[in-house]
Amino acid sequence: MKTKLLLAALLVSTSTLFAQVAKPLEMPYVEYPIIQGDHDDVAQQYCLICHSWGYILNQGKKSRPYWKGTVQKMVNEFKAPIPKEDQQTIINYLVKNYGFESTAQH
Repeated sequence: MKTKLLLAALLVSTSTLFAQVAKPLEMPYVEYPIIQGDHDDVAQQYCLICHSWGYILNQGKKSRPYWKGTVQKMVNEFKAPIPKEDQQTIINYLVKNYGFESTAQH
């Protein structure tokens, strides 16, 4: 009896997971333009593996130390497969196009 009640409760609670939507859903399209420039292809090759370009745009204009730390975090903590020689290329691209040079250390 307990098994039947448990099964009935499970069916009722999960039935909303499989509910049908009466009309088609429309997802808005948001364009995240990538600045074309020196080595944008390298940045796209590695960054777009894990996230959209919008993630980069949402960071705002950041300093070289910020972008360097971010690329290092992606490699060291999130195991992004970016070879050493391409890490500096990506940092330079991000600073030039989505950042600024700063003498201050963060």
